Amino acid sequence: MEAINKLINEFYEKYKGLPSNNPIVRMNQKNDAFELVVFDTLYGEEKELDLIENSSKIADELSKYIVAPPDDGVDIVVEHEDIEGNIFDFVQVKNKKLSDLELKQAFLYMEDTAKRCSKNIEQVGTNLKEVLANTGFSRGDARNTHFIVVHTGEKNYFKDQKANWQIITLTELELVRNNKNIALPKVPTEEFNSDSFNNFIMYEEDAGNPAILMNLRAYDLAKMAIKYANSSLGRNVLFGQNLRDSLIKKSATYDGMVDTIINTPEKFWFYNNGITIIAEDFEIKKDSTSNVEKLILKNFSIINGAQTTSAFGRFYKDMDNNRREEDLKKLKNVYVLARVLKINDEEFKSNIAIYNNTQNPITSRDMAANRYEQRTIYNKLLNGTPHIYMEYRRGTTMPSDVRVFKHQKTTNEELAQLIYAGILRDPFTAKDKKSSLFNKLKSDEDIMINKYYDKIFNPNGGELFTRSKEEIDELLFVYYLYKESKKMSIREYKKRINEHIINLENEKNEENKKRISSYIEQFNLLKAINNVCSFYCIDYYYALKEILGINKVLKYKCIEFYTNSDFQKNMIKSFDKMFLRETVKIIKNNATMASLNTWVRDRKSTEIFNNAANSHIADDMIEIKENFEMFINEYIG
Repeated sequence: MEAINKLINEFYEKYKGLPSNNPIVRMNQKNDAFELVVFDTLYGEEKELDLIENSSKIADELSKYIVAPPDDGVDIVVEHEDIEGNIFDFVQVKNKKLSDLELKQAFLYMEDTAKRCSKNIEQVGTNLKEVLANTGFSRGDARNTHFIVVHTGEKNYFKDQKANWQIITLTELELVRNNKNIALPKVPTEEFNSDSFNNFIMYEEDAGNPAILMNLRAYDLAKMAIKYANSSLGRNVLFGQNLRDSLIKKSATYDGMVDTIINTPEKFWFYNNGITIIAEDFEIKKDSTSNVEKLILKNFSIINGAQTTSAFGRFYKDMDNNRREEDLKKLKNVYVLARVLKINDEEFKSNIAIYNNTQNPITSRDMAANRYEQRTIYNKLLNGTPHIYMEYRRGTTMPSDVRVFKHQKTTNEELAQLIYAGILRDPFTAKDKKSSLFNKLKSDEDIMINKYYDKIFNPNGGELFTRSKEEIDELLFVYYLYKESKKMSIREYKKRINEHIINLENEKNEENKKRISSYIEQFNLLKAINNVCSFYCIDYYYALKEILGINKVLKYKCIEFYTNSDFQKNMIKSFDKMFLRETVKIIKNNATMASLNTWVRDRKSTEIFNNAANSHIADDMIEIKENFEMFINEYIG
């Protein structure tokens, strides 16, 4: 809280009385500056406003987002245009701790305000109207609104909380400020009580990596799992250095844990494998009043046991929301065995995380999640426009303050495949190397993982380090157009097949039956090719650009594509005609149809397809160029 209070004081001094015509920070009202801290934390980077360096220069700009008092219960309004339809954030900021009832009332108040605005803007006050006038908020947009309440308490949930209601606590706000561009966040410091017997076993390793073996209470772990579940960062900070976030869902595993906690809490210790914590430092202190020893951890993370800890957190919330206090108390009698390791060497940390995660299968992709290049690419793609969310760690979600188009969500694995297929025009490698892309080859001492991984992810010349975000955005959009075109084509093929099947059943003439059967066979073949030609279609798109000499990045009209259904349908149809159908023809004329799936995965097929595509484009150069130019003129912004 100290850092936030310091920032509140700084912003108050910078912005008090600004803008002069209708101040967003009133004189002698220091709490108003807390709204600036929230805006700076959640939206400052997105809106490219630096509140720390500037003040009077951007006060007028800030007044487009921050509602001056009186505010109709809405302190901040932010519109996100880079998504299917406009999405609005309505934010209420309270520089105090709110109860469950107060939180619910705040959300209901904002919801009511949004509904009134949506029906008739004249129903709300002048200050909110002025802010909304800078947005596209209009009739019906209440349903496209995300409501956020920021308060200084620790409660970030309550019973019957709606999906579009988000609570941000002071802890979350501080973590966002401190970890926004850090891919491996850590919990700064926390205290744990030992069990009543002060059971600690100290372990000293020659290399200077001490460790403690102890019992931790499930109740304490549950509260931390809730406290650090940071939706704004897209992951639980408590598991920040794990290879993945918790993958647990409400399943038989969770139900079994609940049954044990409620009926035989003292036996949980025997059934569970325990957890492992990595900390940069720790110390043990004895409480002078209770004589119970406390473990103080600094800059730490649970690197094994995310499933168990998340289950404790879910149990706590379920019992708390349903006022099952007696069952909630049982968590205080549940203990798990914990290994606490003091480690500062990054490579050693990563190895421990890998070797400790065996309960759920760890893939080679998981093992690469903590690598420098993965974190760097993630930040490069996410920050600044266009935003691209690349999942490189299983179990994480996109930060809640980031808005992307549908095509701008991908994984590091998928992105590598698309680069091979399109930019590098190598569909074979895109398909064949997926399973081994992240496999470390011990014999290759001069490379990071293997040559295919290095080609994409090496900081020294890898494709993702040399290509611009705009190039990656174009690639992802082309892939999205392929998927939508494929759906449209397959629907049409299915329709035709079903029509011919009906005709076949009613046909008596044998010759006609043979002819109809051949139609069904051809449509089934085309449908099959559509299903397996994704990488070849992307290859064809880049072949066209290469041969026609189009070296620039093509920036498509994404906003219009996602907001105008007619524009979207026409663009998908045009892509289908221009790229997908031509890809299917080339494969149909060159593949061995008896084993289509084998053909598209054969190394020789890439060479065959590329030669055929190049010849096809060269043979019909004039017509194809005219069609591509029409496509560009129609759909490029």
